[in-house]
Amino acid sequence: MKKSNQQSRSGWGGKRAGAGAPLGNTNAVKHGERSRRAFFTLSGAEQLPPLVSLRANNLAIAERIGELWRTSPNADPATQRELMLLDGIMWQHTRRMAKLELGKSRLALKLARLELAQVKSQLAQAKAAMRQDSKK
Repeated sequence: MKKSNQQSRSGWGGKRAGAGAPLGNTNAVKHGERSRRAFFTLSGAEQLPPLVSLRANNLAIAERIGELWRTSPNADPATQRELMLLDGIMWQHTRRMAKLELGKSRLALKLARLELAQVKSQLAQAKAAMRQDSKK
């Protein structure tokens, strides 16, 4: 389905100049949405393999959560908000890790099926060659 470049009839949504959040808006970080700062909490994490980067970030976030629980077991609203944000970011990392692993396993399955098809074809060719040799 092709997207239209025109604004919708109701006046809401659509592609128009000035739409969206302004540059530098940190609402996505504050509310646990996708953002570069949410996904790369460690400096230099972009250079690591994706799975390692996500695991390292989750470990850093878990340490921060533990620190928050140790320092203030009866959390004030600001601490509770931060804990909820950190929990959301960890789940996003975990979902992304699961997606990466699923992609790797699907690729391995595809390669195994391809190899199986090749072996079956070689077996069929070998059987055909044996039948022709037995006829002679």
